[in-house]
Amino acid sequence: MPRMQILNTTEEEQYDNPPIFDATQRKKSLTFSQSLLEIACELRTPDNQVGFLVACGYFKVTKKFFSSESFHLKDINYVSRQLNLGESYNYGLYSNRTRQRHEHLILEYFGIKRFDKDAEILLSQEAIKMVHDQLKPNLIFWRCVDFLNQQKIELPSSNFLTLLITDVLAEYKENLMQIINESLDYETKYLLDELFTQESTSKTSRYRLTLLKRISQSTKPAKVRERVLDVAYLAQLHDQLIPVISAMGLKHEGIKYYAGSVHKSKIFQLHQRSDEDRYIHTIAFIAHQYFRLQDNLIDVLLSVVRTFQNTVQREHKELCYEQGKSHNLKLSSFLDRLDDDVFDLIKQIRELSDDESMSDTHKISEIRLLLQVDNCNELENEKLEIENEMNAVELYKILEARSVRLQNRVSPILKTLDFQAESGAADLMDAIRYFKLNNGVIKINAPLKFLNDDQEAAVVINHKINPSLYKVFLFIHITSAIKAGTLNLNHSYKYRPLDDYIISKERWGKEKQQLIEKAGLTEFVDCKAVLQKLDHVLYDQYQGVNENIITNLNPHFKPLPNGGFRVLTPPLEETDDNPINTLFPERQFVPLTEVLSTVNYMCRFIDQIQHHQQNHTHKAGISRPALFASLMALGCGIGPRKMAQISSSVKGSEIDHAVNWYLSLENIQAANNSILKVLDKMDLPNIYRRHKDKLHTSSDGQKFTVRTDSLNANYSFKYGGKEQVSSVYSFIDERNLLWHSLVFSAAERESAYVIDGLMRNDVVKSDIHSTDTHGYSEVIFGTTHLLGISYAPRIKNLKKQILYIFKNRKAEDKKDWSILPNKYISEDIIIDNWDEVLRLVCTIKLKETTASDIFRRLNSYSKQHDLYKAMKAFGQIIKSNFILRYIDDLELRRAIEKQLNKVELANKFTRAVAVGNPRELAQGAKEEQGIAEACNRLIKNAIICWNYMYLDQKVKTTDGEINKDYLLSAIKSHSPVSWAHINMLGEYDFSDEKLKDSVDILPPKI
Repeated sequence: MPRMQILNTTEEEQYDNPPIFDATQRKKSLTFSQSLLEIACELRTPDNQVGFLVACGYFKVTKKFFSSESFHLKDINYVSRQLNLGESYNYGLYSNRTRQRHEHLILEYFGIKRFDKDAEILLSQEAIKMVHDQLKPNLIFWRCVDFLNQQKIELPSSNFLTLLITDVLAEYKENLMQIINESLDYETKYLLDELFTQESTSKTSRYRLTLLKRISQSTKPAKVRERVLDVAYLAQLHDQLIPVISAMGLKHEGIKYYAGSVHKSKIFQLHQRSDEDRYIHTIAFIAHQYFRLQDNLIDVLLSVVRTFQNTVQREHKELCYEQGKSHNLKLSSFLDRLDDDVFDLIKQIRELSDDESMSDTHKISEIRLLLQVDNCNELENEKLEIENEMNAVELYKILEARSVRLQNRVSPILKTLDFQAESGAADLMDAIRYFKLNNGVIKINAPLKFLNDDQEAAVVINHKINPSLYKVFLFIHITSAIKAGTLNLNHSYKYRPLDDYIISKERWGKEKQQLIEKAGLTEFVDCKAVLQKLDHVLYDQYQGVNENIITNLNPHFKPLPNGGFRVLTPPLEETDDNPINTLFPERQFVPLTEVLSTVNYMCRFIDQIQHHQQNHTHKAGISRPALFASLMALGCGIGPRKMAQISSSVKGSEIDHAVNWYLSLENIQAANNSILKVLDKMDLPNIYRRHKDKLHTSSDGQKFTVRTDSLNANYSFKYGGKEQVSSVYSFIDERNLLWHSLVFSAAERESAYVIDGLMRNDVVKSDIHSTDTHGYSEVIFGTTHLLGISYAPRIKNLKKQILYIFKNRKAEDKKDWSILPNKYISEDIIIDNWDEVLRLVCTIKLKETTASDIFRRLNSYSKQHDLYKAMKAFGQIIKSNFILRYIDDLELRRAIEKQLNKVELANKFTRAVAVGNPRELAQGAKEEQGIAEACNRLIKNAIICWNYMYLDQKVKTTDGEINKDYLLSAIKSHSPVSWAHINMLGEYDFSDEKLKDSVDILPPKI
């Protein structure tokens, strides 16, 4: 395999040359300990002393050695001044041979091992693991660098790493081809080749493979049945290919990579591959589509049943409301009858009993005459009629009436999918097997144990079963079991058992110590010590917050008469002077294309948008204008087709090619990171930081309607009326860097996705993170603490939150406390499951699975699940401590409000950039929505970067310290998230050529 271009030119130069320090970095990196200075002073010549220390400084930062010819003069002069060599000293010769001898001293001093043959073998083994996961070469390169740093091994040159990765990739591909040659028999090859045949001889007939590529997002019965047939077809192929797939050893990421090439390729492009290569890709495609289709059908089942339940509930409410009117009339009539026929009778009997002129015998005789007027039966009938109207019988009637519509969508799915049951779902599995064996026909012998008593009473009447109602209850129970994790799929990405998403127990048993060290969780190994420390911290916090209330040091705490409290947060004074907009070009609108081009020149983000296939490079494939046009087509909501029609100098085929092969989620994330890295190194963004050593971040979601069928959306009248709605969840730090974003259904809780943004970014490292109430859960509190991040949400109705304390504080004097704990911490459940908690957190910290995948399964599990209970109980400690700090610390509350305001402004920015469709998503599939949102974020980051570059230039060209301070104050008091000076709409052409009638709509001249 030829040498692959893994790093772009800029990255290679930065990696292979000494770092360029600013004044602060130079002082930090080239200031040495006394022991190191003593080692240097023992060297023979001043040149050797200076060269040795400069090499030490560079090595301390990069863990690499560089040629002495590449040393920077400013660094040489800085070190020579430390050695008091005098102004007349002139640095001369520090030979490479001498430098190589000194390298051993430097390695020994810093405790770093030489990169030798053993290190190469170790690194190759690690690279092989990453290649098996089908990580991109660029990512493998930097992961190799991280691995060597963790192992305390010297870094080799970029050329060496590139060759190593290229060789590993080539060897891996060769092994796969050999497995294909040895494993595929003639019959299996024939089945695979059939996918490349057309349905008929017609020129317009489509290939079988092409028909399997697109997965519908519709819930219409006909579309569902089409997918069910596709699953059945793929199941046969998949079952036959299981031995081959197992031999290939492809993990999910590898399957997705090879399948992605099939998705993006046309049939003739696949035919151009060698037979073995084509079979590798086709087998991966079959496995990938088989998994995706099953996930898709489960999404349909959950969506349809949820919509069904909501519709039934709404109809039942409306019916109850209508019945309530007649019910009130009947009740009023019943009370009138009761007054006339019962209370009047009682009054007459009382009068007779009080009449002293009558004998007792006469009284009884008269009472009997009064009681002969029998209205009791009529009253009893009226009472029964009113009671019947109040029963839930009508709900079951509605369920039965709507059952057929539900069956049309769900029954085909249930007959096709193979479920895997956990403990507690045995009765439900019996019902599913019965349903499948009897092809959905329900008879009197159908299993009933999965039903509750009320449901069973409604289904079975007079020894006869109601099939329609039975199926409704079966579908509802299956939905609940899938959400609860007691029903899973054998072949799935989204609905596997929880343990499949976490580091395996077998691996945990063998590598627990190494995994904990690698994840940086050593301080949390001893659970009892962790809890003891938290106990002291929490109790001290209780004492401190209550002491400040008692001594009136917290004037913003207001007790309420009902026993609750209120915490006021006075807003910071707004500074409207010197608005930041006036600092940007006032009479000139900067075109968005110019912004992208300028920022790209600075950040080289386009270099990260590489071809999907690893042996392609950016240079060979696509032009820079085509990539800009593609990013704007998706990010601005214009669409590729319309962008091609309204753009000059870029062809539609170029945009289509770019969108298909280049705009992947990983590529755009890498491009975003390129901009973030540049901003991270700039000084100006740091003026927005509250603390120099801590970074405050936040995240929030906004709702967008989806114009097409989508299973990554749900109906929400509040946000979309009759349209489906998805949530776009954005992350921002206090420097206004937009460092992550996600798209998911509006029905899902935002808290499941908070940690994704915190862990899936290599540039922005959050120290404290804020969300609103939708992003909060006790499990997230516990997890973020173990990840080393302080979680600081803004919680609605704070006074209603339950506060916890350790049981050993039960006897402590709390009579003067205004803030009292409500419950005790369940320490036993935490201690008993601590090993499982560490296993889960290690999985997230080492990025082996996304946190959202884990929490989507964990949050849905029953509260009886021990791991869920342990995570929640641990989170209750952290939550209680945070709430106490929140009550006591005005600056913390203000900081949270301020940071959440930033993400609100970013949400407005999102809509401003999406000029084509500012409040809706054009894509239906989750991956396509994610790509469009990532493009939108890339454009926003480019504008923010341009703003910072422009403001930085203003600061540098401003004369006088007073004027500079004034300008910096104006910048600091306003946000750089500003877009009024950017032309998002393009330019209009009013030339005669463009004003002509181009479609011949005008009548001919008379």
